[in-house]
Amino acid sequence: MTWTINGNQMGTERKVTRGRMKLRLAAVMVLLISTVVVVSACGSSSSSSTTSNSSGNGESTTASEGSSSKPIVTPPPTSPPTELPISKPLNGPPPQQTVAWAACELPICQEGLSAGWHEAGKALGWNVNQINYKSLEPDKAVQQALDEKVDGIGITGVAPALFETQAKQAIKEEVPIVSASEITEPEPTVNGLYWQGQNTASVEESATMSADWAINDSGGKANVVAVTIESFPILSAEVVGLEKAYKQCSECSLGVLPVTIENLGEGSVPSKIAAYLQSHPEVNYVQFTFSDLATGVYEALKPLGLTGKVQLIGGAGNPTNMQEIVEGKASMWMAQPQQYVGWLGMDVLARLATNTPLEPYEKEGKIPYWVVEKAGAEELLEKSEGAWPGPEGFQQKFEELWSGS
Repeated sequence: MTWTINGNQMGTERKVTRGRMKLRLAAVMVLLISTVVVVSACGSSSSSSTTSNSSGNGESTTASEGSSSKPIVTPPPTSPPTELPISKPLNGPPPQQTVAWAACELPICQEGLSAGWHEAGKALGWNVNQINYKSLEPDKAVQQALDEKVDGIGITGVAPALFETQAKQAIKEEVPIVSASEITEPEPTVNGLYWQGQNTASVEESATMSADWAINDSGGKANVVAVTIESFPILSAEVVGLEKAYKQCSECSLGVLPVTIENLGEGSVPSKIAAYLQSHPEVNYVQFTFSDLATGVYEALKPLGLTGKVQLIGGAGNPTNMQEIVEGKASMWMAQPQQYVGWLGMDVLARLATNTPLEPYEKEGKIPYWVVEKAGAEELLEKSEGAWPGPEGFQQKFEELWSGS
């Protein structure tokens, strides 16, 4: 079968100037980023004082949810988007397919993302074979998928340069690869990718929302350190998005603390953050580029008396992060719909299998986001155990599109 697609879609601490940052296309591991420290700008207040109020654990924090002060920048959305911007049904019933989902070893891959792929496969009546791989070895997973003669492959967070040989084989054998959380633009006949969801533009949008929240929350005095992993180019895009957003703010600053996958695995990230904050007493926000980096940080900061001074915020929050918001241990996390990403990937494969053009939204490569504060976290914990699967009712809407109704 010939696959068709309409159009393309698509160390340590250091300081950099406000100028344009150069993305480091280091293709390694899953999901996360490069490093930068940017001193930029925010707000027009001449006062050097900060607003303080009580957090959920009774400690004083530097700012508050629901501040009555006038926003400095346009506030980001604090309720979930409801629209599914895909409307065209498949051209016909999709043929029976077997799809390989190559899942990285990190919890963010093993939990919500994997659940989405399996749920969508069940809805389509397709077989989904999950192949787990170590962060530096996606090529082995893609090769296994090709050896199993699958009809399509899903993967996330790794550049096709890490499985270049396998991508060439996939092109030759007409096995489409759909990807997410990476910066490589899809070129089906060059890199084997037919879709890149949560791409550069998408994560920059999420980063802007996060920065806008901190700018307003701080009254224009957000001194932020972003904690990230240099090895993942998609997180470099997130840092670039933060840099751009904080340029709105004349009294804000952005620094970057790079850590490694090894640091994460051995549990040393909290101590590195604690050391950074002790040597950078001006910092009042710690921004995590993804959820797993926050594990154990609050507990490490509390004995040092830093939890009342520094707010913890981040992107791609998980149920644990939502619980920490409710408990006053964190102030804000971005909601990213991991399950929805799996359904989107399967929709792309279903459209390819039925020669149905991709929707403009899919070609654009974005996914929805929103800012979760305490009220939102409480609702998520009550309704869906702290996870945001995606826009309400999206599963049913996809099933209707797949059935041709």
